[in-house]
Amino acid sequence: AKAIAMVHNETSAAIRNPVEKVAELAKKHGALFIMDAITTVGGDTVLVDEWGVDIAFMGSQKCIAAPPGLSAITISDAAWDAMVDNRPYYLDLKAYRKSGSNNPSQTPYTPGVPLFCAMLEALRIVQEEGMEKRKYRHSRGAAAVRAAAKALNIELFPRIDQYHSYSNTVTAMNIPQGITDKQLRGEMLDMNIQISGGQAHLKGKIFRIGSMGNFTATDMITTISTLELVLHRHGLIDNIGEGVEAAHKELEKKA
Repeated sequence: AKAIAMVHNETSAAIRNPVEKVAELAKKHGALFIMDAITTVGGDTVLVDEWGVDIAFMGSQKCIAAPPGLSAITISDAAWDAMVDNRPYYLDLKAYRKSGSNNPSQTPYTPGVPLFCAMLEALRIVQEEGMEKRKYRHSRGAAAVRAAAKALNIELFPRIDQYHSYSNTVTAMNIPQGITDKQLRGEMLDMNIQISGGQAHLKGKIFRIGSMGNFTATDMITTISTLELVLHRHGLIDNIGEGVEAAHKELEKKA
């Protein structure tokens, strides 16, 4: 293979893939490694040089919490060398590289200027918080949801093996017996809390709670509290507050 591609953080299943190991395998066999870091940059550790990632890209609307519409990309020397002179009509990376080397740096085509301004402000917010603190906040948010799930006897999805780990930016859980996806998410939405369901073959089987971007501990507690109210309404839990208490303990942990 000339290249191997992998998603770092698969939000549809709420797992992190072993990109470091796969990058090593790619190099061992002389292949480029391409990493989708859309839902980890700004919320988890991403080390493209140390891991040997040749191409990585992110989305402005995820952990960075800017409006959708922009993507940042990193390209190694090996990846540049592998690019053929078959100029595309769109996203000509060589044209971007040439314009970017100008002084002042430019884009080769007219960009979405308001999006650039919004992205700049979002990055200022990231810088103000500090990347390590931001990553820890994301990890505590996800840990809080997992702790609440355990306290409420909700099974996490999927089962993790020795190669994978749970996502720090979204948590997936199996929908408990006795309630439907429509009831669970619909009744939470009626209380102004929106969570996500499963996709494709997982539709109607799992639900997902995000811990991504500029969320707060209050956001997480409010979401879990609302989840408890719906579960209690359907007779699936006896006591309200156990999930919130478990989540609170995780959120209060210091780095």
